[in-house]
Amino acid sequence: MLKPKVLTNVLSQANTGGVENTLLLNSDGTLLAFSGFHNRDARITSAIASNVWCAYEKHGHNSFREDPLNYLIINCEGGNVIVTQVANLLLCLYATTNDFGLLKAKIAKLKETLEQPLMSIS
Repeated sequence: MLKPKVLTNVLSQANTGGVENTLLLNSDGTLLAFSGFHNRDARITSAIASNVWCAYEKHGHNSFREDPLNYLIINCEGGNVIVTQVANLLLCLYATTNDFGLLKAKIAKLKETLEQPLMSIS
């Protein structure tokens, strides 16, 4: 069984090097777990990230059939958001850094860490 405190601790490990928030959300944007500094911003980020991801899932597959979406990077005025799918949930990092390689490495490692535990509960 996945414990909420352990999940939050795992998410918080990514909050270094310009990453301010790490979020785990479902496809409709509901925030399931959060680690970071700005709670209000997390709700807004989760809503935007899930909306863009689901729009691609719904309409983008028709255009890019052979190229599945692995990562989504959203460049915003205040920072950058990177999103990926873990089990049937979305994992999202919000950062002020423009180092996309670092963001991709962090989210890939978190995905690898969380995939098995989240698959067992979903």
